[in-house]
Amino acid sequence: MKRAESPALLIATLALGLSLGAWLDRAVRPLSAGGVGEPSRAPAEPVAPRPVDDQSVYARLDQQYSLIREVDRTFELVAKSVSPSVVHIVAVKTGKRNGERRDHEFEETGSGVIVRADAADGLYVLTNNHVVSGATPEEVSIFLHDGRSLRPSKIWTDSRADIAVLELPAKDLPAARMGDSDRVAVGSWVLAVGSPFGLTHSVSQGIISGRGRHEADLELAGVENQDFLQTDAAINPGNSGGPLVNLKGEVVGLNIAILSNGGGSEGVGFSIPVNLARWIMNQLITKGRVSRGALGVKLQPNFEAETARALGLDRPRGAWIDSVDRSSPAAKAGIRVGDVVLRFNETEVFDLNHLINLVSMAPIGKPADLVIWRDRREIALRIVVGDKDAGAKAPAAEPAPARGDGMIRRPSRTDAAQEGTGTVLGLELATLNGKNAGMFGLPESMQGAVVTKVEPDSPLATYFRPLDVVHRVGELEVRSAEAAAAALSARSDVEHLRIGVHRIADGMIHSLEVRLP
Repeated sequence: MKRAESPALLIATLALGLSLGAWLDRAVRPLSAGGVGEPSRAPAEPVAPRPVDDQSVYARLDQQYSLIREVDRTFELVAKSVSPSVVHIVAVKTGKRNGERRDHEFEETGSGVIVRADAADGLYVLTNNHVVSGATPEEVSIFLHDGRSLRPSKIWTDSRADIAVLELPAKDLPAARMGDSDRVAVGSWVLAVGSPFGLTHSVSQGIISGRGRHEADLELAGVENQDFLQTDAAINPGNSGGPLVNLKGEVVGLNIAILSNGGGSEGVGFSIPVNLARWIMNQLITKGRVSRGALGVKLQPNFEAETARALGLDRPRGAWIDSVDRSSPAAKAGIRVGDVVLRFNETEVFDLNHLINLVSMAPIGKPADLVIWRDRREIALRIVVGDKDAGAKAPAAEPAPARGDGMIRRPSRTDAAQEGTGTVLGLELATLNGKNAGMFGLPESMQGAVVTKVEPDSPLATYFRPLDVVHRVGELEVRSAEAAAAALSARSDVEHLRIGVHRIADGMIHSLEVRLP
């Protein structure tokens, strides 16, 4: 088994084709086999043997242990309370694996946890979609803590969050208690329970290492809802779908993946927040599918400290709006490109993945309260959450066609005179607002000065193009062509001037900052 040269994201699932012997062979190889020997050192000082009847060291150990006995007992109780609700799952599948040319039958194994749903009676197993995807209930075996096995009576799956729900025919099984993943703090102790490499009901211990993690490889695999909890508790192939629990014995996450060079745990594991898993479970049980909320925006993934300071924030926090879809709930609510969403329905937003999950779980068609950061202050807005699958992102209208001379379709002379125009540094500008935005093929929510023509010899010709909308010059917010022209004229040297611009590209609105020179 070739070792990867750089970290790769590995789905923590143990399949029949995994060579456990090869893994063990690598895992126990001496350091010298890899060219790293044991460093030379001076001979150790001889230690006098302890008399066999000397019990003082054990007395001191017993005294020292009394200081941590309660912590030790806590870990023991957590394992004892949670393990009976953890199951081992074997799914028989048919398909191609590892580049093979023909279909064949293989087994996929993972873990799961027995829980109760809010939306229906009975018992269910929460696990990962990738553990059971493609298998029928007759092809899935669930092995219980007491040695019994049974088959699910029904399976629901959601690939966007990598969640599967298995309905159990039994009613007398122990169910785990679910916690609140929004309250899980970085640094808090957790245990991971599952079947790494087929070793059922194994328990490993660590802490929450981080929150709001996102992995591009999982996104490419179709996992849209992320916002993972990161842990250094050992997670290995076979732990997929098993619970991550706090020291109160509450499930706070479902283990999904690891970052690893060699295929085993290297201290970086990811878990799906249980609040998301719980919400998806209830949707699947009651409706058979998951209806996700949406605002109709795109979020900027690269929100750096320098950008946050430029916006007047003390640090990168919240979700930075990169583009707003036309006719979307966000556009109708007045959300603009460059806004930063700080709170959603009284919940502080950590980052873009956190906001995606919060909006996904919000009731569709119901109002939600936002607090956004704009113009260096907080602004409260109310928005009606749209349906992601029903097209919260409405198709964007085509921009107005350009003429051969570089001019775009403009308002009539009467309208232009009424709304205001301006010319500065080779740019022709027109005031943009809700009344004339449609003439330019721009959203009604956009305001500022729209560029209607760029002279070829303009010193700004390399920075601007027709239909760009100037909304800020330096620190001054502009809402008209006259204001933009005056601000630019006052800085005719244009040295180190920063200009805020909205630009239509690929049917989307993008926020840019033009820096001169």
